[in-house]
Amino acid sequence: MTYTRRTALKLIGATTLGSIGTTTVAADPGGKKDKGAIRKLGHSLLSDPAGGYAEEDIRSDGQYAILGSFTGPGGSFLVDISNPTDPTEVHEFPTPSNGVRHADVKFDRRDGLYYRSREGGDDDPTTFAPPNGVDVIDYGWSDGTPENPVKASRIPAGSTHNVRAHPEADVLYTTEHHGVGVWDTSDPTNVTGGDVFGPEAALHDMVVDPGRDLLHCAFIGGGFDGYVIMDISDPMEPEEVGRFSYEGLPSYEDVAVGEEGFENCHYANFDPNRELAYVGDEIGFGKPGGKHVFDIGWGDGSIENPKPIGYTTSPNAEVMDEALELFDWTGHNFDIIPKGRTTMLVSGDYHEGAVVYDVSDPTDPTATDQYRTDDMADQANGAGFVGPAPMAWGVDYADERDFTVVSDMQTGIYVFKFTPSAAKGD
Repeated sequence: MTYTRRTALKLIGATTLGSIGTTTVAADPGGKKDKGAIRKLGHSLLSDPAGGYAEEDIRSDGQYAILGSFTGPGGSFLVDISNPTDPTEVHEFPTPSNGVRHADVKFDRRDGLYYRSREGGDDDPTTFAPPNGVDVIDYGWSDGTPENPVKASRIPAGSTHNVRAHPEADVLYTTEHHGVGVWDTSDPTNVTGGDVFGPEAALHDMVVDPGRDLLHCAFIGGGFDGYVIMDISDPMEPEEVGRFSYEGLPSYEDVAVGEEGFENCHYANFDPNRELAYVGDEIGFGKPGGKHVFDIGWGDGSIENPKPIGYTTSPNAEVMDEALELFDWTGHNFDIIPKGRTTMLVSGDYHEGAVVYDVSDPTDPTATDQYRTDDMADQANGAGFVGPAPMAWGVDYADERDFTVVSDMQTGIYVFKFTPSAAKGD
């Protein structure tokens, strides 16, 4: 089939590893790149319940962000970012169920609705409902308001780590232990569907590419470890069109730190301007996972036959062999930001903080700047099972307003601005 772009392209900037405030420097011994700089606009610890924060998302108009919570009672947090220098919590919507993790949150395309994933925990003591599934939160769609949200419904999915709302259809995708769950959300109070598509394996995350009608999927095991591309020209009927299997390739234990391994496929995202995809591996302990660049039509690769052409680890990657080094140097979630001739991948790289990689040459991704997201760390309750801040979780770019939101498990929300080049010594 032919894939065409229907949506506006993203536009934004890169960064360089320089020494500005809490920014950390990594040398570029070849001197061949000095692309991109990161600048903090604002930060908030928010209400800081115990247990730490998780994924973030930005509403399409760039006026609100949301954060999830990982192990504590915090639930989900709506944040007013209309003034990016002063992100302000509008509500904390606690979880009523003991031990439930809301690792992911996503806005619906309709104003006033968002979703939060549910996994783990005990039955809801108010309803005796099973703890898993997805909460549909009304913060202005019907009965709720931004200050006083209500739960519109519970989607009866299984233990759900990540969710993804289609930006052009009333469809929600969920991670299932045997594929991609698909839900019709046209009535948010009575979500239907639940059919599962794709490999019968553990799906960890997925990203919608609306311009090409594709779903980029990271399968992390349980029958298949690797990157899968699905055609979603019919959003309710995903169909696999391409895959790259990690089977038989070197794992991270087989290679030195910094060399390319293939293990625990964790996150996949797309380049909005070029026929490229970016796939991250997450290793919690031992040798850390890195990020791959895949050719899906840029060169010899294709959607049907994705080919890895570039690779990088986080700037200070090393073996994680101490208890408090859990996840420290492995990569996590990221977004792709093209601006002019420079394309950047901005990542929440746990103990590295927010890291910017210049991927203008996809065969040679290079870290160019980072910000250690440890503001107010001495005041944070945070997530007790990981080490000290920074522990940056993820990144989302607001193309409408040209800034980026980063969540840190320990220290809350950050708003950053990126520029595509920086002067030496900045």
